[in-house]
Amino acid sequence: MKILFLDHYGVLCLSKKTITRTELSMPAEDEFNDVDVFDDFDKDAVDILNNIIEITEAEIVISSDWKRHTTLDGMCEFYQKQGIKKLPLDYTTWLPGASTYHEQRATEINTWLEQHPETTQWAAIDDLYMGTWLTNFVWTKNVHVGIKDITVQQQLLDILIQV
Repeated sequence: MKILFLDHYGVLCLSKKTITRTELSMPAEDEFNDVDVFDDFDKDAVDILNNIIEITEAEIVISSDWKRHTTLDGMCEFYQKQGIKKLPLDYTTWLPGASTYHEQRATEINTWLEQHPETTQWAAIDDLYMGTWLTNFVWTKNVHVGIKDITVQQQLLDILIQV
């Protein structure tokens, strides 16, 4: 089974401001002033995600903090309304306590992978840098561009289409 661990804000929702992350940066509080927790996703980003999912046949697991705000059924309903062709399969478990938030999210992904040995290929995509802890990580450091960045798209395809 192929899995795509998906964050929302810096991948699909996209900032209305030009924001470029560094490896250690965290979202500033004011970044979310113009974004509702369940704001509409960028339609072009959704089209790109749908294309990647179709090509790779990957399943979606939510690693985003949004998992703390709604049930999986609620998230599936939201995905349908946004036009995403494949509904999330699962959430990673919230596991606070790491030395950094980046490490915490990576630990949540690694824990999910340990619990699901049937996973044959996977990629994690996020605007928080987790490359220190994850081997198959794709960084959307340009939060206002997200998955629309052609380099990001190619990295996902390269990871999820490995033979």
